[in-house]
Amino acid sequence: MISTPDPVLAAFFFSGRLDMTTEYPSIRIYGFYGFFGLTMDVQPETMFKALADSTRWRTLGVLQRHELSVSELVDVLDQPQSTVSRHLRVLREAGLIRDRRMGSTRMYSVPTSVDGQNESNLRSRLMAWSGEQTLPNALHHRIDVVMERRRDMSRRFFDRVGTEWDTLREESFGGRFHLEALVALLPRDWTVADIGTGTGYLLPTLAGHFRNVLAVEPSERMLETARNRLTYERLDNVSLHSGDLTHLPLDNLSADVAIAMLVLHHVPAPRAALGELYRILKPGGSVLLVEQAVHDHEAFHHRMQDRWWGFDAEELVLWLGEEGFADVAAHRLSSVEQGDDAPALFVVTGRKAVDTFAGVGG
Repeated sequence: MISTPDPVLAAFFFSGRLDMTTEYPSIRIYGFYGFFGLTMDVQPETMFKALADSTRWRTLGVLQRHELSVSELVDVLDQPQSTVSRHLRVLREAGLIRDRRMGSTRMYSVPTSVDGQNESNLRSRLMAWSGEQTLPNALHHRIDVVMERRRDMSRRFFDRVGTEWDTLREESFGGRFHLEALVALLPRDWTVADIGTGTGYLLPTLAGHFRNVLAVEPSERMLETARNRLTYERLDNVSLHSGDLTHLPLDNLSADVAIAMLVLHHVPAPRAALGELYRILKPGGSVLLVEQAVHDHEAFHHRMQDRWWGFDAEELVLWLGEEGFADVAAHRLSSVEQGDDAPALFVVTGRKAVDTFAGVGG
């Protein structure tokens, strides 16, 4: 009697290379029905037959490591295209690989999941067995050649476009996508206060990542525009509040982050406003201010109706420290596309101590 858990022996059995009635009258594929499980849309003999050929199980092993096109598989397997295509068809019909179209090319890989089936099913066991098999060194070498060819194509492209790359990227995706992507580094369960939200320019980005957004704006006209933006963007986790930075209409300890983008230079009493930011932040919460540097651009100042002619970054750092913020730092925003008569911008960040609690009402 033969008793084995080896899927390859099972493959020989189902392909007809082992005859149960003549050569092995008492053969059992050990654990086949219970261990593998048979609740699947592909018959088990189809899978076993698919792996009865050494080229096919090597193909499966390769595709478990890399997603490849037919032409790349031809080079890796060192087989004619017609042969490779035939093997791929068998593996796909057995549910062991999948394909997807990329332009005019069809790419092949193994499924990332098993259609929600339990991990003890036959397909998963066969995949696990295939992934444990050692591929010949020559096969590894040919895979390396294909991967190096891909890298070389990318290098030659970037060498060709050179300094045009930034323009190409911005023409395709705009100039802000990387900033929106950076927000993903922050915890999603935060509540963020956008102080001086204006028309709600930041709200789609903030609402798309954070659990709650508290938007404060003193201008009713601006609030109406922001409200229309919320409707248009279908943002249901943003609350709009009428008020200014001097007396924020928000509760104590209500925000994890407080943002004020180009707001402070409009406020009558900037230092008092910083105390309001401290009040609404939870212990450990952060503040982020973007402000104008001190300038003498008179036309800009009057056009924007600013109250203050910018701030000295180091002085703003000192003010935040006096309000109780820790780890306060400032640096210039060098990537700003500054107009001819516009001032430079800088950012200041700080943190409310974890063991601090606001004692004023809100």
